[in-house]
Amino acid sequence: MSSGAVKIPEFLQHYWLAGKIYFLHETAYYIFPPGLDITIRWYPEEEDKVYLIFALSFGTPRNYITDEVMYTDKAGFWHRGLGMRWHWDPLVESITGVVYPHVTPALKEEPFELRMYNYTDTPIYLDISVWFFEMDKKTFKEIISSLTGYFKFYRLINEVFTLEPEEVEAIKKKLLGLLQEKV
Repeated sequence: MSSGAVKIPEFLQHYWLAGKIYFLHETAYYIFPPGLDITIRWYPEEEDKVYLIFALSFGTPRNYITDEVMYTDKAGFWHRGLGMRWHWDPLVESITGVVYPHVTPALKEEPFELRMYNYTDTPIYLDISVWFFEMDKKTFKEIISSLTGYFKFYRLINEVFTLEPEEVEAIKKKLLGLLQEKV
């Protein structure tokens, strides 16, 4: 039940090829029984490491009993991460049908969290993938500090979004500020 190809962000490619960061992804089928309320967290085990989550992808939600496609706004996820407030993502086509881009750091003390809910009377299942790089905090600071000029963001629905230099600087300052608070 693929959501499409996941693209490695251009600003991370040379760090990966140089062996400074390590590519990982975790994929699993999740079953949402009625009344489910559970939180799953992603974070590095070591204090000096950072996970930089760059994408989530969701398969097609299905009725666990009949295997029929089941889009609904009564089941889904609250999620948050460093620099991201809790927000609701229901199991609807516009979210489950695409690779959902992120630039979300996760630290041992500040994990990336998905809180799953199912307010329907039907058990639902779907596959979820979290795509990220692991790196040390020094490399993460170097990456964030190098974001000058153009910051090419992810390909979403076949369009490339380019941020203006002042927007890049604002993001850079915000991420460095958040990291300074936690490091």
